[in-house]
Amino acid sequence: MKRKVTLAVAASVVALMPVMAQAANKLIVKDATGTTDKMVVTDSGFVGVGTNAPSTAIEISGPPGSIASRMLMRTSGAKSSSGGGGVISLHNNDSATNSSFPLKNDRLGFYLFGTKYGTSNVTSAGIEALAADNWTPPNNIPSYMRFVTGGSVRILIDTNGNTGFGTTTPTQRIEVNGGVKLNTLLAIPPCDTTSRGTLWFAQGTLGVADTLKVCAKDASNNYNWRVLY
Repeated sequence: MKRKVTLAVAASVVALMPVMAQAANKLIVKDATGTTDKMVVTDSGFVGVGTNAPSTAIEISGPPGSIASRMLMRTSGAKSSSGGGGVISLHNNDSATNSSFPLKNDRLGFYLFGTKYGTSNVTSAGIEALAADNWTPPNNIPSYMRFVTGGSVRILIDTNGNTGFGTTTPTQRIEVNGGVKLNTLLAIPPCDTTSRGTLWFAQGTLGVADTLKVCAKDASNNYNWRVLY
């Protein structure tokens, strides 16, 4: 039985030889014709899919119009609130022992968007997570997130859940550095416990003034849209 298994393994290796080759410093998987590199592993441990010169740990490149060849997909069959495909990005200031935790403003992880320009990566938008202060796990793990477009931070969510638009130091649940536009062209809903606290701006037709209302309860527990303007 052992000999049969050994022969079967040997046969499998022989069958793979046309598409798998060992170069001086790479593991190469070629296409069916044996001429085009489809995946490589360099002697530095970098993996290239669709490129034979990966510049990062994993680099995926595909031809124009072929979305599937440039996608990274993870699926999960877990049937729970913690199931589903995902990515965990971890940061530690001492990767050898994992004993030195993130310090204030260390970037915990990021997802950036941009373009390839020659051999350079040019990014213009992205999502980043950073440490809000020095970490002392497991309880003290303050963090904040920022959303970048055009190379600048546009939205920031701090460790307390305050969200700033156009400001990186929000002091309220929502703080806006600039104007807030309400463009409510839909029919106004009933003022009740669900709509309580809602601002509603209505554009008037020709010759009719615009109105700004708020849904609020009076001392008699009656809910009404109250005109502010």
